[in-house]
Amino acid sequence: MRDVIPHLNYVHVLVVAVVGFMLGWLWYSVLFGKAWMAEMKITEEMVQEERAKGGMAGYFIKGFVYTLLGTFGLAALIAAHGAPNWKHGAAFGAFIGLFGPVVRMLNMGVWEKKSIKLQLINGAHEVVLYALQGAILGAWH
Repeated sequence: MRDVIPHLNYVHVLVVAVVGFMLGWLWYSVLFGKAWMAEMKITEEMVQEERAKGGMAGYFIKGFVYTLLGTFGLAALIAAHGAPNWKHGAAFGAFIGLFGPVVRMLNMGVWEKKSIKLQLINGAHEVVLYALQGAILGAWH
């Protein structure tokens, strides 16, 4: 792995992280925002309260940093194992997303008593995120 990391295209990693972050915005606002908020028991008043305290910038910065780190990991794995095109990259990403973060999130969800609906929203986001990022990285490989 250490032979792969110095040869990664870090501009690609950054661009793919931005795409992934934008998917998160779309997923948790337009597509599943209301359902996610309901399952998390977050009200509009709570959101407004958070904004009044100083805004949401801290959440967005942390979220982007974690997205960037996940993208870096996926890019290193794809570079190490190879993905000759976008289809292989998408399949590789979906596999990693499902059997990495999603399985761990499901395990935590059992103990945290998260609803199935919430786990599906979050888990599907991870699989779609990693598949999309894998497709882009595979196409650029």
